[in-house]
Amino acid sequence: MNGQKKQGWHKFGSRHMMIDRNHDPLGQSIDLFLDTYGDAVVKAIRDAKEYRQTERITAFCEFFGTNSFAGWHDENDTKEVVLIDVNIHKKGIIPPRNFLKLFGHLRLPDVVYEGIFNVQFIDDVRCGLYPVNEGVVAKGVLPGKKPPHGLWMSKVKTQSWFDKLKKRSVENPYFASELRDNEREQSNKYIG
Repeated sequence: MNGQKKQGWHKFGSRHMMIDRNHDPLGQSIDLFLDTYGDAVVKAIRDAKEYRQTERITAFCEFFGTNSFAGWHDENDTKEVVLIDVNIHKKGIIPPRNFLKLFGHLRLPDVVYEGIFNVQFIDDVRCGLYPVNEGVVAKGVLPGKKPPHGLWMSKVKTQSWFDKLKKRSVENPYFASELRDNEREQSNKYIG
């Protein structure tokens, strides 16, 4: 979701394309975002001293329903959106702690761990030791660096989620493509 000071929220898209309200099923996300987060995100930015003069905001959300899986959505599900990141034009993605401070009063993904992103944490997520079905998005700032240049992000999926994706990939080319993308993504991990 992309908004500018003068135009308001005016561009909407997925990871791969721009969308409008007629897009099936992602078009539903537009009004869900506007109703749930639109004004609240802008207000939080305007109230924050360091972002008050912001001209353009890009908000990133997860769109899902009860039976959504790997980017596929059941047309019969009631859908939701959850705010996962905000990018401030010319300043970059808001760092994780600032993000929680600015938007913690809104519905956000649960924070399940704060600490060093290491092999033990990755293994624990993959083994299902955290209360997540799909996995986690780990975020942080590289040692000795300052945001936005030292900001990093990495996804870690649970093994049970991967097993389900592998099973579905045998029968469906969409899931086979998602499996390839996720396997590639999971092989590139920053270990701090």
